[in-house]
Amino acid sequence: MMLKALCDLAEREGLLSDPGYEPKPVDFFVHLGIGGRFIDVVASPREAPGRDERGRPRGVPKAPPRLIPRRSDRTAQNQAEFLVDKAEYVFGIDPDPDNQRRARQSADERRETLGIRRRLFSGSVEAALAALPDCEALAAVAAFLREDLPAKVVQLLSGPLDLKPEQLSAALFAFKYEPDGGDRCVHDDPRVRAYFRGLVESPEGKVRGQCLVTGDFDVPLARLHAKPKGIPPLGTTKGGVPLTTVNQESFRSYGLDDVGGAPISERANLAIDTALTRLLDRAYPGPDGTPLPARNLAIGPDSVLVFWTREEASLDFFSGLEERDPEEVAELLRAAHHSFSAPLEDPTKFFALVLSGKQGRAIVRSFVETTVREVARNVDRYREESRIERPHGKGVGGFPLRDFRLALAPRGETKDLPPAFGTALYLAVVLGRPFPRAVLETVVRRNRVQLFPHDRKGAVDPWPLAARSSLLRAWFIRNRHKEIPVSLDKERTEVAYRLGRLLATLDMLQGDALGQVNASVVDRFFGSASSTPAAVFPTLIRRGRNHLGKLRRDKPGLAVVRERLIQEIYSTIERFPRTLGLEDQGLFSIGFYHQRQDFFTKKEEN
Repeated sequence: MMLKALCDLAEREGLLSDPGYEPKPVDFFVHLGIGGRFIDVVASPREAPGRDERGRPRGVPKAPPRLIPRRSDRTAQNQAEFLVDKAEYVFGIDPDPDNQRRARQSADERRETLGIRRRLFSGSVEAALAALPDCEALAAVAAFLREDLPAKVVQLLSGPLDLKPEQLSAALFAFKYEPDGGDRCVHDDPRVRAYFRGLVESPEGKVRGQCLVTGDFDVPLARLHAKPKGIPPLGTTKGGVPLTTVNQESFRSYGLDDVGGAPISERANLAIDTALTRLLDRAYPGPDGTPLPARNLAIGPDSVLVFWTREEASLDFFSGLEERDPEEVAELLRAAHHSFSAPLEDPTKFFALVLSGKQGRAIVRSFVETTVREVARNVDRYREESRIERPHGKGVGGFPLRDFRLALAPRGETKDLPPAFGTALYLAVVLGRPFPRAVLETVVRRNRVQLFPHDRKGAVDPWPLAARSSLLRAWFIRNRHKEIPVSLDKERTEVAYRLGRLLATLDMLQGDALGQVNASVVDRFFGSASSTPAAVFPTLIRRGRNHLGKLRRDKPGLAVVRERLIQEIYSTIERFPRTLGLEDQGLFSIGFYHQRQDFFTKKEEN
């Protein structure tokens, strides 16, 4: 079902209008004249890189993508691509000779390898010219490749270009035939496209059979399956990782070979590969060249969630879960978009897929098949459950899911979160299922380790604690059906909630009496106060009496207010518990946050 849904997406969005071509960034264009006369090498304009969840540039500037002949699964072997390739194949020159991997070869071996690669590239062009003898653009490329390299090409590849050697080594070069005019490359010629399409759609020597995905009979079956790029963890899967592989004897059950283990037709395989690549690329160009809407969310350093629908539908609300304020998402849930229904009423089929890459293959963490309406209602339910009084006068609301991950990660590094944490959190939001126990455990552990991050001047940032408290509220409401208010509830009598309020009050009392200190009550005692109250609170209360004494001398009115509040909180606590369980520690954190936020909310109102 998953593979069929991906094939349908590729067909609906016109991603296979020409199955022989795919979008890739082309870095340089070799301009040729009549008879293969060399004119110039022109660099493609480079686009600024995107940014990660902390606002830092992600990667390096890249050239915009263009449709080029579909590339093979080449790794280290000598295999030329058609008309668009690296400098090693197009010119027989290595722009990065100091690369450690290539240093294993002697100078003579390296020259021989480069010569072989240029002959392979030239041979593929000659084969195309033999099939299209009247194509002037193709004849010009073939003529250029027969001659020695112009000095300007050698000079450009040896330094003046504004790229590091390793970047230039990976750059792609394409050809333009000047007499054709305009911006069209040689590989864009309709006759050249038709020739290459025939090679892709009718490969020689392929096993034929029934396709497992489409059900078609007597079609060429793919031996190497889709290898989409962009599946995390990034940096370890540059060449893409396959969804299925039959590369060991233990995988060949019942005597099935590489093809019989998962019989997928060449066209279906291309559709799956293209659909996944489109979903994983946030700027994948459509048939008209304009970027298609982003359909992926990074839900952790090891996982990515891609989503799509069977027919066109408004999915801005789902894309906004990662970075938008939940109140903005609420407006998108209820608004019709162009000709689409409002998501809360849209019965369109919705699909989501969570992927990770490990040990040379893609891991499908989860596959979701539901409707836009169900997802929208679950998102709206989660929005209501996570609402809380926010700091800095932002009012009642929630937080983007990105803020949750940053608030729970040590030093803001999401790679340190528990494995599959992001996946479990997203699936709970999308499917309306209970939140995983790991949410409660991670929030409590993070609060005990570092409640507030401090800036260089010692000021605290309340935003991470607010985000954690928002997530805790959602956990208690959904998992325990416990009504948790969005702000301070003075009538609530649970001991854990009251103890959290008491700690916040004692901390505020210390600040009133002593001003800013190097280590406050919260910095030193939050972890132990929330887990073993009986061992800590008697000491804190004795210190609080000293702070009250100083405050009575300096600010007697404020001292009365603080003393009354302590008495009101303490009135329902018969004794301090020896220990608090995990859920009570979560309730302690909520009580602490509510009381602390109430202090600052009153000051803003006054």
